[in-house]
Amino acid sequence: MQNFEFYAPTRMIFGKDTHKQVGKLVKEYGFKKVFVHYGGASAKKSGLLDTVLDALKAENIDYVTLGGVQANPTLAMAREGIELGKKEGADFILAVGGGSVIDSAKCIADGIANPDVDVWKFYMKEETPKAALPVGVILTLSATGSEMSASSVITNTELGLKRGFNSPGHRPLFSICNPELTYTVSPFQTGCGAVDIMMHTLERYFSVGEDTPLSDRIAEGVLKTVIPAGKAALENPNDYEARASIMWAGTISHNDLTGLGRSVFMAVHQMEHELSGMDEKIAHGAGLSACRRPGDLRDDLPVGRRGKACRCPDHSRGCEKTRRGRFRPVCRRAAASHTDRRARGRVRPASP
Repeated sequence: MQNFEFYAPTRMIFGKDTHKQVGKLVKEYGFKKVFVHYGGASAKKSGLLDTVLDALKAENIDYVTLGGVQANPTLAMAREGIELGKKEGADFILAVGGGSVIDSAKCIADGIANPDVDVWKFYMKEETPKAALPVGVILTLSATGSEMSASSVITNTELGLKRGFNSPGHRPLFSICNPELTYTVSPFQTGCGAVDIMMHTLERYFSVGEDTPLSDRIAEGVLKTVIPAGKAALENPNDYEARASIMWAGTISHNDLTGLGRSVFMAVHQMEHELSGMDEKIAHGAGLSACRRPGDLRDDLPVGRRGKACRCPDHSRGCEKTRRGRFRPVCRRAAASHTDRRARGRVRPASP
């Protein structure tokens, strides 16, 4: 086991109706002007935004709002928020949404607290933030784990670059996680979220390092929880226990617990950032599915044409077909066969 430092100061408020406590929580910390950051129209249509603002009003807390955060949050939106926050004198940022909103809020927090530095330099690792405004979270999408992580990822649409960096100041002061707020998440986004959670876990699990049994068991627990809970949430979107399991797993998957004692390098995430940096319409979880390493997920285990183990002498595990019917050669014989078949037009290329 390698040396490590674990720092996770975020206060977690988890359960039904917990978002209604936000006014009292903000007042408890003594903040005077809250910058409420949110995404699209769903926050308004669902009534969540009104509930949050009413809770602040009930405690006589002033606020300013900025909505419109998109999936793969942009530098342009963050810069708009930085200028607004400075103008309004905000001393606390409240992110109401999923990972995109939270990451945008963290970027704004860095920018307001470091007014003499272009915030993009932090993401290019040319500068290090000296401070950050405190951030709070009301989570509405289980996926990124940004509600307790040190990371923030932003897309510079002008350059076609998506970059992230870690900072202790990115850890939210508190995170309110009410699984009921995820009932309306679409099946597609529910699936994307599950993929993101699993990939956060798998990339740490397979990173360089040895003798990390406790970290490994935590990682395995996350994976074993998300798989059945994800299926249950797709079958019944209002399954509270399934949604709660996914939400808590998402938090654990990216607060560093599952990689302690290892040298973590998230190669699949880095590749996906290049994809969605060039095309902001690519959902992060979908991009990860396209970039995942063969063998990371059970569906990619190679099997024979009829679902049986391959008897190829060059490889004992299998060749040619995965469980989804895709061709993924894993030995020289299979590769040659695969190439010949594709050349004759008898095999379709593997889809993402």
